[in-house]
Amino acid sequence: MIAMWKYLLKKEFKQYLRDPGMPRMTLMFPFLIILVFPFAANMEVRNIKLAMVDTDHSEQSGLLMEKCASSGYFEIVDVTASPEKAQEMMDRGKIDAILTINAGFARMLEGSVPAEDAIPLGIKVNTVNGTRGSIGSQYLNACISSYIMSKKGGSIPGSAQIEVRETYLFNRFQDYKLFMIPALIVIAITMMCGFLPALNIVSEKEKGTIEQMNVTPVNKFAFIVCKMIPYVAVAFFMVFSCLLLAKIVFGYGCAGSLLDISIFTLAHIIVMASFGLLVSNYSENAQQAMFIIWFFSMVFMLISGIFTPVDSMPGWAKLVSYANPLTYYADAMRGIVLKGSSLADTWVDLVCLLGIGGLTTTWAVLSYHKTN
Repeated sequence: MIAMWKYLLKKEFKQYLRDPGMPRMTLMFPFLIILVFPFAANMEVRNIKLAMVDTDHSEQSGLLMEKCASSGYFEIVDVTASPEKAQEMMDRGKIDAILTINAGFARMLEGSVPAEDAIPLGIKVNTVNGTRGSIGSQYLNACISSYIMSKKGGSIPGSAQIEVRETYLFNRFQDYKLFMIPALIVIAITMMCGFLPALNIVSEKEKGTIEQMNVTPVNKFAFIVCKMIPYVAVAFFMVFSCLLLAKIVFGYGCAGSLLDISIFTLAHIIVMASFGLLVSNYSENAQQAMFIIWFFSMVFMLISGIFTPVDSMPGWAKLVSYANPLTYYADAMRGIVLKGSSLADTWVDLVCLLGIGGLTTTWAVLSYHKTN
């Protein structure tokens, strides 16, 4: 029995290492995840194209324009006195927002108009891209409020004065890269441990080598488990390589235990590798297996809470997310890496992952047939 497992594992590792592309992909993936993806998968909105409609023509309106331009979020495309021209530019998609400074803006700052009167400013945003429009509007409001408060000695006309003190926990500087790195690691492990096992058995079917295995006394359980073990090694290499690169490049260390990360990673590998093998059992060729696993991987990622909170999804999507292994792995990874959570805090995620993994592994073993 020991000799059988030894030779099966030797076969699987040799088969993996002899592939001309897979070892190179494994080495390159951590660099792409840490050095490229955090900058590409950035939800911060910058370079918002802004048109200014200035009908006040005062020094104060000019200073407000400079305030918006110097914020780093806006790109001033045009300054005009014609609202029609600015609207035409927005209709053509040349700008994202319009700031209208009406006559009386300078007099309002000087206190020449009653405090209860409306501020003579107008904001119009292009919400074809809802996220860009909403966040751009918030940035513009923040710039205007900051400027008026600086001119009015800390008060905005017609508004109640409430002091707000903010404290940011776990991500003090609100750096989106720190939030996304654990999620990108989850995606990488999912892709590697889902696609590769799915293509493994199918490629052996196409080459005819699986027939040689079927005539041996190797039992189905040993065959399936030995298929999964090489991807355990690959996934652990990727996880710890990514964490090390994140520490070197960005200075972000893991706030929690590496042992906890290892436990959750192993549980997620079992789920995805067994799921990939399950897909391969029902697939006739590599193309079919690839499309099936790609479909499920996209669904898993979109409803896992990696990009958008699960609580913001409709009820049916929340129900589907409960059967999604990425939901639990992503939640645990962010908790451990960002907050220093322990197994006592994330045991529910672990139990759910192990439950899904047990189901998919059992299904993969039972669905593999040594005879056609």
